[in-house]
Amino acid sequence: MPIYLDNPHEYDPSGPDGQGWNRLSLNAHFDTPAHCGLRPIRFASLFEARTGRQRWGGYERCMGAKLVSRPAPDASPDTPRIRCGTCPVYQNAREHPPVPNWPDQSVLLLGRVRDWPRTPGMWIADPAAGRSSVHLHTWQGQDTGVAVDWPDLAVAAEIRMTWQFHDQDGDAFWIVRLNPGAEQTAVHTKNFRDHTRHVLYAPGARRLAGVKCHGTCAHEDWHLHHLAADLADLDGATPTGGPAAAPDLPERLPGVPSFSLSRDGGTATIRHTASRDFDASTMTVNAEVPTSPGVTAVLLAHIARVAAW
Repeated sequence: MPIYLDNPHEYDPSGPDGQGWNRLSLNAHFDTPAHCGLRPIRFASLFEARTGRQRWGGYERCMGAKLVSRPAPDASPDTPRIRCGTCPVYQNAREHPPVPNWPDQSVLLLGRVRDWPRTPGMWIADPAAGRSSVHLHTWQGQDTGVAVDWPDLAVAAEIRMTWQFHDQDGDAFWIVRLNPGAEQTAVHTKNFRDHTRHVLYAPGARRLAGVKCHGTCAHEDWHLHHLAADLADLDGATPTGGPAAAPDLPERLPGVPSFSLSRDGGTATIRHTASRDFDASTMTVNAEVPTSPGVTAVLLAHIARVAAW
């Protein structure tokens, strides 16, 4: 994974023709510092950072330019003086810290991109230009009051993200939690001529749900283990009465075009059109935990995991 991103040589002050920049170009006095591949500033560089495809541009400056750096005693004159292994940014990334202030018990959140306000008094170049934060909302659209920076998302290990989409409120993408109890769940699978049946069990062998896939399965095994773990977290909840007993299931998860949802009594149906990863499939889920808004969130989280990059 590239971390130290040196500035491109084509931006050398000598100019593209080797004779110096045009006197009318303001670029003549702008520096092009090295960037840190662990400090993205937008969604595109976040994707690069989490998939090991970093390249110069779209990142914050390398902190090594401000830190004291000493070359190794036996290093050659050509050895870069910046050593990422001793940098606090790198050390923090190795710890894979969780997303700060993630709302408790939330399996799925909507990250909305909010630009930083313009710096007062800046009229030519604004340091805040191009910078933004990600404000976390519930899947119903309610603001949780929590904002995270792009570098926090770049190094967190317990989440997955879908592709960014644009709606009336701006740019957004889904952030889904990976359940730490997934490895303790069990999934029993049996293939039939016209469908595949999966039975999900909690760690204590408590049956949580029956799942049927008609057509090819539009998921991998680990998706079902996380679905089971999410349902296990809801197991034992008090059944909800009244209108909330059957919460509305949205027809689609915004920004995820390949999936549609419906509910018929206690059965939820997830339809998947053919996509790059899976063929067309229809999946029915009969959860044996009390019906609640939490079950709806768990089903949406399953879709977000399957659709995540």
